Amino acid sequence: MQRRAWWILLLGACGLPALAAEPQTAGLKLAVDLAAHGDPAGAAVEFRRLALGADAPRERAGFYWASAFAYSQTGQAELADKMLDRAEDADPTLGAPASLLRAEQAAQRSRWNEAVFYEQSVLESATDSDARRYAARKLAAAQLHRGDLPAAQAALAPTGADAPACRAVDRYADGRDKSPTLGGWLGLVPGLGYVYAGEYANGARSLLLNGLFIFGQVNTARRDEWGAFAVISFFEITWYTGSIYGGVDASHRYNRRRLDACLGSLSGSFAPDFKQIPVISLRYQF
Repeated sequence: MQRRAWWILLLGACGLPALAAEPQTAGLKLAVDLAAHGDPAGAAVEFRRLALGADAPRERAGFYWASAFAYSQTGQAELADKMLDRAEDADPTLGAPASLLRAEQAAQRSRWNEAVFYEQSVLESATDSDARRYAARKLAAAQLHRGDLPAAQAALAPTGADAPACRAVDRYADGRDKSPTLGGWLGLVPGLGYVYAGEYANGARSLLLNGLFIFGQVNTARRDEWGAFAVISFFEITWYTGSIYGGVDASHRYNRRRLDACLGSLSGSFAPDFKQIPVISLRYQF
């Protein structure tokens, strides 16, 4: 009877590691499947659960980082930051993966100074050429958002091999923004403010409508139809002031389109290979 009890204890001791590993393996498969099938919120929760059960600091950091990435995809910035804090507490040497994700979080919230700081950290610490190229592009984009064109050009200088990005920023530097103030003054001539900003159809429409209303004012005044004159004048004042403000807005739109065209050439993305988690292996797209 005693020998039988020892065998039971021995078999139990051998089976415990397998039983402990099996739930983690199943949990990881579930988290990866959720991430692959477009449920980042569910994946974030599962990776977080895996992190809580991980013993090794680097494994824990990897799971927390994956949870932060998934939370960032759902727009839950505060939870993503919280998971990143835990990941860096578990592994202070996490480096570029943490900085890249923090920069993405900062950019989503238009915190361009923070984004610049984290992208510069990646450029200073990363050895992977794709990581450096991606960080340089995002750093240049953040500097453009800050209105610092020389800094944007300088950001791409260390990765001069990224010719498309360099050309895009150089083209942007060679161009000129439209002055909203000048656009407003030109709008005193109906439609001219729109034409200044390259919106020729809006300019023609403004000129035509203002011309029709002015013709109506003149015609009703000649006939002493002052009631109709007052109504037409009211609408003409509306359209005329619209021409002035339209010139201002059109200039702002022109500048935004010009910036967006440049930023589009600096686009890129990164994503982890979830099958490698808790090892963080990033893939970049340009």
